Amino acid sequence: QLVNYRDEQETPEGSIAVIELIGPMIKYGNYFCWGADELSGFIAQAMADENIIGVVLKVDSGGGAVDAIPAFADVMNNRTKPIVALCDLCASAALYTAVHADHIMADNNISAEFGSIGVMISFSDSAKRDEANGIKRHVIYAPESTHKNKPFEMALQGDYELMQSELLSPLAQNFQAAVRAKRPGLKADVDGILNGKMFFANQALEYGLIDSIGNQAAAFQKVKQLAAAYQLRQTSLNV
Repeated sequence: QLVNYRDEQETPEGSIAVIELIGPMIKYGNYFCWGADELSGFIAQAMADENIIGVVLKVDSGGGAVDAIPAFADVMNNRTKPIVALCDLCASAALYTAVHADHIMADNNISAEFGSIGVMISFSDSAKRDEANGIKRHVIYAPESTHKNKPFEMALQGDYELMQSELLSPLAQNFQAAVRAKRPGLKADVDGILNGKMFFANQALEYGLIDSIGNQAAAFQKVKQLAAAYQLRQTSLNV
C-alpha cells in the first residue's frame, strides 16, 4: 500500500511505503517541491514503523544539487528494511541516491534512462550588460582573505582551472567512487559510463548500472522478497 505520512491513521500491517523522488533535487523543500530533508525523513519514518516491511523509492529525476545527496545517503546506508529504487529517469544526483538502495529497477524499457555520472556548475556573468547600463561592480576582499572565492573570481575572468581542480573534480571523483563501491558488478571500462554518459534500461542492465527491468508490481514483489531475507538475517543475529 501507498503510505501517506500526512495521514494520522495507523499504517496497515505488511505495508510497503512508496516515496517519490521526482523532479529537481534540492536540499530543503519549498512551496513547490519536497526537499531531501523531507524525503529522507519519510524514509526514516518508514524504517521506524513496525507495520512497514520496506520502501519503494520511485525515482524520476535528472538530478540537482549535490548537497541534496548526503541526507539520502545517510538514512539509506543505515536502513533496517529493504529499499528498492524504481526508476524512469535516474540521472546525476538521482543516480547518486539510487545506488544506495538494495536494488535498482527500471520501471520500463522504453524511456527509462540511467547515468550522467558527473558534476558541473553554471552561472551567468552580467558584467557587460551592467556596464552598458552604467553599473560598475566593485568586489573588495580583506588583505587576509586572498583565497576567498578565488575559484569563482578566476572563473569570471575565463580561467576555470581552480573551479575544476578545487571544486568539481573532488566531487566527481567521490561520485565515481560511490558508484564503484555500491555497484560492484559495474562494467567501468564502458566508454563514458563514469564520465556523464546516459544509458537506456537494456544497456544499463547489461553494464551493471541497474539490477532489473520491471514495473511497480515487480518492485513490490522485490521488496517482499528482500524483506524476508532481512527478517531471516535479523533472526539469525538474534539466535
